[in-house]
Amino acid sequence: MHKTDIYETSDLMISSHPLIYAIGDIHGQITQLDLLLERLSPRLREQDRLVFLGDYIDRGEDSCSVIERLTALKNQRPNTIFLRGNHENFFIKAYEGPLAVPSEEEGYVHHSDEMSHWLQNGGLETLLSYSVEKVTEWKEVIPQHHLNFIYSTEMEYIQGNFYFVHAGLLPPGKSWEGAAYGLDPRLWIREPFLSYTPILGERIVVFGHTPQLCGHPLSMRNKLGLDTGAAFGGPLSAAIFDPSAPLPSHSAPKYEIVQANYPLNMSQSGD
Repeated sequence: MHKTDIYETSDLMISSHPLIYAIGDIHGQITQLDLLLERLSPRLREQDRLVFLGDYIDRGEDSCSVIERLTALKNQRPNTIFLRGNHENFFIKAYEGPLAVPSEEEGYVHHSDEMSHWLQNGGLETLLSYSVEKVTEWKEVIPQHHLNFIYSTEMEYIQGNFYFVHAGLLPPGKSWEGAAYGLDPRLWIREPFLSYTPILGERIVVFGHTPQLCGHPLSMRNKLGLDTGAAFGGPLSAAIFDPSAPLPSHSAPKYEIVQANYPLNMSQSGD
């Protein structure tokens, strides 16, 4: 049994209430996902709910295996919530766009803008994980149940005192540069969400998207950021909490953090 890293804990961990297990950005890191699920599974009860915050694909070691693992988990635990990340949005835009066409220069192709954006942001690693040999035929290689999974991802989820979303929310009365491009802040926003300190809609926002390269979640009175940079060698993080617990007035809510480092980066303390 691997050691569980606890940054903050309370008696809610022995609560009879259904608990939420929120999991940050995976980005193709199948080894860390498997290790994290192994650590969580002994304590995960039938009434508890897993909430994945999006960005399952791109950049990491094996996006195909991640999607396969998550589709199996969806069948095993139908109450699991899978949110859409901006990288799933990259995939969908590329999939719905035109295929590449051969260039006048032999050995080269012309991609659509949507496909180019995806490839430049980790999509190439995803295609390699599916063993795509011809980029002009990549759509034929993606299994239908993987497509169904990606298209079924949700934009947001609310339970109790918590609001789950991939990137964040646009605070009231604030402007955001992404609005000029028709971007959905739930998939893309960073500022002014990250620096906004009041409670948004009387709920704590649990999100991913912005990697915390220190390896620890971003914990504030009004938000909890769980992207701890698995795509860049950091740990994959999960937070466990009681969504019905009263919110503290001047501090972050109580939660427990469980992390999985990539094996090559594990410390000698038992991880």
